[in-house]
Amino acid sequence: MDITNFSYQLPDKRQLFQDLSISFVPGQINILLGVNGVGKSTLLDFIAGVSPNKQAAAFHDFPPMQQVAYQMQGVPFTGATTVLQTLQMMLELDDPSLSVTAADLPATLQPIAHTKFRHLSGGQRRLVMLEGVCHLQRQLYLFDEPESGLDVKVAAQVMHQICQLPAAGKTVILTTHQFENLPVDQTHIALLANQRCVFSGSPQELMALNQTTSLQAAYLQADM
Repeated sequence: MDITNFSYQLPDKRQLFQDLSISFVPGQINILLGVNGVGKSTLLDFIAGVSPNKQAAAFHDFPPMQQVAYQMQGVPFTGATTVLQTLQMMLELDDPSLSVTAADLPATLQPIAHTKFRHLSGGQRRLVMLEGVCHLQRQLYLFDEPESGLDVKVAAQVMHQICQLPAAGKTVILTTHQFENLPVDQTHIALLANQRCVFSGSPQELMALNQTTSLQAAYLQADM
């Protein structure tokens, strides 16, 4: 999956990408790094087909929209549905015959299975969406800051769940500003800066390039 020579200008005429070329590795965790405003979420929108793309020819070998699951930062569900009803609706996107009960949910969601969405905290809403997205049968999974708003324990659980997807032959692209739970094996990093991809490779290569054993320190040095 590759993007080649992709340029994009925001409605306010600010150039977000200029001849951006970037590759993602199938069957692995692909981590998209960069400071706020560099265009990570916008790029995910283009990959998912959420934003109309007049330069679709620059995107190569991505699966069709029907084979992409996208966890956005927002939560696009009505507050009137319960957690269980929300997950049921998501499962039915794959197969209307599927059903889910409270006993099927992970321990973190069972106590709130019948709670309406409007009464959940921001972190709980994100956790529900992540649970639903991970259970959709897709080729490509996009996660936009999946650990945002979650406590340390739940964030680690979420990342562990996401990391199981490549074992089933799935490809993951995620954005994050947190480094504690990022895997270093079977992982590919793409770093965005100055309207382009300035690094593409493994976490080990990024750390070696910046002469550090800390992925966070390597990222900060590379971004500078």
